[in-house]
Amino acid sequence: MIEINLLPEEMKKKVSPFAKLNFSVFNLQKLPVLSIAAGFAGLLVVVQVLVIVMSLYSKFTLASLTKKYDAIAPKKREADALKAKSDAITKRVNAIDELMGKRFSWAKKLNALSDSMTPGIWLSEMDYDERPGANVKAAKGQASGMPGRLLLNGYAAGVGEQGLALVGKFIKSLKENETFYSDFSDIELVASKSDKAEGQEVMNFKIGCVFK
Repeated sequence: MIEINLLPEEMKKKVSPFAKLNFSVFNLQKLPVLSIAAGFAGLLVVVQVLVIVMSLYSKFTLASLTKKYDAIAPKKREADALKAKSDAITKRVNAIDELMGKRFSWAKKLNALSDSMTPGIWLSEMDYDERPGANVKAAKGQASGMPGRLLLNGYAAGVGEQGLALVGKFIKSLKENETFYSDFSDIELVASKSDKAEGQEVMNFKIGCVFK
């Protein structure tokens, strides 16, 4: 028998897509529940075994690394100590090199000092004073690369104002000589006193050349 439905589309009864499904083929009683449960339990056991193996491997690796570190720790401390000694020696070598550089310049300084001599002045002694506070400029708060000062002891052929005038002229000559004065921040009269040399009245003086 052929049925003809002349109702409009919006009034026709809609058929659910699930109506054509036959659920009778799904028999829950026939499903292998025990097999599925056993397989799931076996999977859990495998996962736990893997976790335990990975944990043991991690502990073994950590223990091995710790053992290696403990073995090299003394050598590392020894290497650090050697490096510290090497750094200290390097600093000393650099300091010595700097001093040697200054020492090599003494020949030029002495030649410049000789060129700066003025009439009525002669030197008797030259010394280096490196005691704390010897550097006058450093004592006043100014920076100094080399502590102390070069001391020039000598005599002026005169006493009183005449002797001081001769010493002042000598100091001016030293300051105007760039080769000699380049390493100093100041040259000044440190001390003076009347004295006798070969029966003549002279002035004994001490000049301080302050290093920069």
